[in-house]
Amino acid sequence: MVVICTDCGGRIERFALKRFRKTDWLDLGLKLLAKSGPDALRIDILCLKAKRSKGSFYHHFSGRDDFVRALMGYWEQALTLAIIEETEKSKTAAAKLKTLAYIIAGTDMTAERALRRWAGTEKIVAKAIANVDKRRIDYVAKLLGQAKKIPPQTARDLAVMNYASLVGFQMMFVDTNPAQHKRIDRIYETLLQNWPDR
Repeated sequence: MVVICTDCGGRIERFALKRFRKTDWLDLGLKLLAKSGPDALRIDILCLKAKRSKGSFYHHFSGRDDFVRALMGYWEQALTLAIIEETEKSKTAAAKLKTLAYIIAGTDMTAERALRRWAGTEKIVAKAIANVDKRRIDYVAKLLGQAKKIPPQTARDLAVMNYASLVGFQMMFVDTNPAQHKRIDRIYETLLQNWPDR
């Protein structure tokens, strides 16, 4: 970028702006979504907040729908695939279940809560959330089946129950009561302890 430097006698000076990468746009999108909802994801608002031109936006995305699809992929990578990858580092299925619970307990779900609300009016978001929900439930059901002598359908039902509790907490209790959450987690753990380990 070339600007005229008024403090240096009007010389022409060159200043390099930090390049705004695709991931910078997507990070910004998730932050704006979490703070202000989907109305903040208009291209003009994104460009204003990024302090970048529309040309910079269109360098990475063909339009708003393309941005929303990329945002959903980015969210899935950060809050599903990366978590599964981290969980898989544990050695046993039982240890993976504990690792998964620990990671989720420390994860900020503000953007996800906004995405779930948005899914009611945006088909791209609804489809992405449905895919992520299935992937997460399938993963937990697999771990339950590996960790305990649970029939496959029961493992899936338990995974759905556990996941419904997580999503319910996201939507019902914005300021989650940690003591209540721990009590519910303990009930779920007690249910699992009734099944013998593999």
